[in-house]
Amino acid sequence: MQQLALEQRRLRGLRAPWHVGDVAWGLRQHEGREDEWKIRLWHDGDRVVAWSWLKGDRGVLELDVHPKHMDLLDEILDEPEAKTAFVLEDDDGARAALARHGFTEPGRALHYNVRGLEDAPELPRLPDGFRCRTVEADDLAERVAVHRDVWAPSRVTESSYRNVMAQWPYRSSLDCVVEAPDGRFAAYVLAWPDDENGVGLFEPVGTREEFRRRGLGAAVCTYALSRLHAEGMRQAIVGCDTAPACALYESVGFRRYATIVGYAR
Repeated sequence: MQQLALEQRRLRGLRAPWHVGDVAWGLRQHEGREDEWKIRLWHDGDRVVAWSWLKGDRGVLELDVHPKHMDLLDEILDEPEAKTAFVLEDDDGARAALARHGFTEPGRALHYNVRGLEDAPELPRLPDGFRCRTVEADDLAERVAVHRDVWAPSRVTESSYRNVMAQWPYRSSLDCVVEAPDGRFAAYVLAWPDDENGVGLFEPVGTREEFRRRGLGAAVCTYALSRLHAEGMRQAIVGCDTAPACALYESVGFRRYATIVGYAR
């Protein structure tokens, strides 16, 4: 699945549907939920040219198809348990395929945003006592705690996040946090590298509620951009589906370039 993501990024650039970090985060954050999923792979020789991932608890069908094998899309969508599937809003061919299988009701939209990293961004000043840093080996409990506070209720645990940390291409040097004076993590960005294509991904991003409206979200995003630049990435991407999140990314230099829409049946 990740190899196809790399190939799609090389072939399609910003229109690639997945980043290797998306796949890693999606598969490894939900320890113990494997029996709720159905993952199917389509091969051409020893290469995966398409995959589908049915998340059984919600009936969401995620997918990726190589552009030379779009004939597989109808077979992929012929999944009786699927309730929702996502495509680029301007991909008329994919939308037509969804319609043939009854996916006609538009719903949630996710906006894709990009920022160039030709130069390292200037880091903002933080409030007294706060500092940006990356995650270290003994930070696991607090790293999980900040995620769970931001995304409550969350099923991420110390065990599942340990799986994330062991999954390629995770790097602790790109797991970025703002540390508060009391040692807690106030905000974070998990950045994922794609060294082959020079593209970094933010997934996920969050700020604890008590620390919001202090510029810490923008600060940790800027710090993560600087870390991506230091590790050779020359482009960063991130998705958003709410006005505040999209405004945050715009404030640190991202611009919207595409939107995917979920269609239900």
